[in-house]
Amino acid sequence: MIIILILGAFILVTVFMSGCTDLTGTAATVNKTSTGGNFENEWVKFQYPSQLFIVDNSNSTNCKLEIYNSSNTIIENMIGEVFYCKSNRTDLSSFTKRKSITIGGKSGIKIEDNLQVCSYVFLNSDYTDVPTLILNFNAQNYLDTYQKIADTMDIKKIPT
Repeated sequence: MIIILILGAFILVTVFMSGCTDLTGTAATVNKTSTGGNFENEWVKFQYPSQLFIVDNSNSTNCKLEIYNSSNTIIENMIGEVFYCKSNRTDLSSFTKRKSITIGGKSGIKIEDNLQVCSYVFLNSDYTDVPTLILNFNAQNYLDTYQKIADTMDIKKIPT
């Protein structure tokens, strides 16, 4: 339980430090779910391990996915998330353990430790208020899941 609380706090701090803004979007829709190993909505398309459960909280202005190890969608079962926000490239350059990556044909950075792996994929060439795709996963048990999603990610739509 303590590890889950620490992981949750670390995720919140990472998102806060990334400068993400406007996480809510507008025109909320009914949550959709996905099982079976293939996911697609208007924003992204990817493959994932078929035993997982995805809740799609996306709407017409933003992508927000939660990934669970069970259909019981409580925070303790959440293993990762994929979402868009706006970030500042220069703020993220201060992370010393960052690694350059490419996901869905777009460049970004990956920050990884023993608890979490988080990738920031920059969706245009600006340095401030950059539309950014974030993949944030529990690295202790789901690093392979992160990698499968990252390797198969197709970015279909970029927020304005």
